[in-house]
Amino acid sequence: MRITPTACILALATISLAFAPFAQAQNSAAYQERVRLDACLGQIQIDPSEALERAQTWRLEGGGWPAEMCEARALIELGEAVIGADILVSLAERQPIGMVDEERAELYILAGDTRFTSGLVDGAALAYDAALTLTPDSVPARLARARLLADAGDWAALAVDADALITHAPYLAAGWRYRGQSHLGLGELDLAWQDMQRAREQEPDDIPSLLLRGAILEARRLAAD
Repeated sequence: MRITPTACILALATISLAFAPFAQAQNSAAYQERVRLDACLGQIQIDPSEALERAQTWRLEGGGWPAEMCEARALIELGEAVIGADILVSLAERQPIGMVDEERAELYILAGDTRFTSGLVDGAALAYDAALTLTPDSVPARLARARLLADAGDWAALAVDADALITHAPYLAAGWRYRGQSHLGLGELDLAWQDMQRAREQEPDDIPSLLLRGAILEARRLAAD
C-alpha cells in the first residue's frame, strides 16, 4: 500500500494528539515540583531543620532534583556547608531533566560561594569555572570568581574577569574596581587610579572603591619616598 504525504501528516497529528495528555501531565507535575521547591526554600528561612526533614522525605518519595536542591540548601543553612555544596555540584553535573543551563550555573555558583566561605578555595574555583563554562556571559559567576581571584592576589587572571565584567555590566562598579585592583597589584598605579575613578562614577558610595582609592594613594606615597 502506498503511503501518501497526507497520510503521514495525519498519522503524525494523531500521535501528537495521543501524547498531548501525557505531555500536559508532565508539565503539570514539573510545575507542582517547582511550587513545592519554592515552599521548601521558604521554610528554610523559618525553620531549616524542618525544611531539611521535609526535603529528605520528599527525596525518598521520588521528588527528583528540586528535593535534592532544597536538602542541600537546608544543610548549608544548618552549618553542613561542605556536604550541601557537594550535593549541589553533584546535582549540576548530572544535568537533571527539566533543569536549564542557567539553573545549573546557579547551583555551581552557590556551591562555589559556600566552599569559598568555608575556606575551600580550590573547590570554589572549580565550581565557578564550571558555572562559566555553562554560561560564559554570567555576571554573577564572573563577580564570584573575581572576588576569589582578588583575595588570592592572582592579578593577571583577575584582569581577565574584570574585563569581562566591564564588557557585560559596565554600569557596575565591581568590574572597574577589580580591574583597578589588578593594575594596583601589578604596580600600574595610573591605570589603577583611572579604573578606581570609573568605579566611583558608577557607584559613588561604594566602600571597596574608596578603600582601593586609599590603597593607590598609599602606593603612590611609598613609590615617591
